[in-house]
Amino acid sequence: MIGAKPGSTVIVVGAGEPALSAEVALVTGLNGRTLVVVPELAGRTPVQTAAANAGALIDLEVGPASSLPAANGAFDIAVLLDVGHAADPDRIVRESARVVRPSGRVIVIEGRKATGIRKLLGGAGSSGDADSGEIVARLATAGLRGARLLGSADGVRYFEGMK
Repeated sequence: MIGAKPGSTVIVVGAGEPALSAEVALVTGLNGRTLVVVPELAGRTPVQTAAANAGALIDLEVGPASSLPAANGAFDIAVLLDVGHAADPDRIVRESARVVRPSGRVIVIEGRKATGIRKLLGGAGSSGDADSGEIVARLATAGLRGARLLGSADGVRYFEGMK
């Protein structure tokens, strides 16, 4: 649902799903770029391990999601992982919109893949998950067009907005 293609430039914000970063990097390939920004030094190792196991090339930076290490319009796609749990999610969405080129997309992925009993119960999100309307409103407030819920599967919801 991210929509990355070979040669795309993608910034992944957050370390919640290291394998996702590796999957994106495999798609963007040698002609593209995948930058992963993790909030803490401890987040580097799982992302590096996932990338190495997948044979993917990634760039990795440690820093706050509210101040991304990229120029305005530097990326085709920004992928935000679990922004609803961040201290200032509105600022993170605005910052991600800043680093996306005109007609670029900001994708928000909320939730964790349902497994075990949670999957049997229908993949319901945790009580701390952000409301879908709240996430769509954040994307729209950041100046993104067409903000919407793309879909959900196994307890994970996918949202997008276009710059």
